[in-house]
Amino acid sequence: MEGFTIGTLIIILVSIVVCVTIIMVPVQIRYLKGIKEEIEQKNISQEKYFDQMPVQEEILHANSQIHPFFIPANIIAWLWLKIKKEV
Repeated sequence: MEGFTIGTLIIILVSIVVCVTIIMVPVQIRYLKGIKEEIEQKNISQEKYFDQMPVQEEILHANSQIHPFFIPANIIAWLWLKIKKEV
């Protein structure tokens, strides 16, 4: 066996991104809804909400939003909620 070609590696990488996106979209939708609900319950601005967030939670939030594999899922979840007017 000669090993993987560049085309095979690209197909594998794209497949992984698609699978992660399919799994993460519902998770991100629930996460974004939860943040919005918490902001509304506390009756504070989004800026103040994130300023009051503990460092550990802030790091988890940042990682869940900017990880390269999660970016497509984040965009799809945000668009979904925008279209449904839930954000």
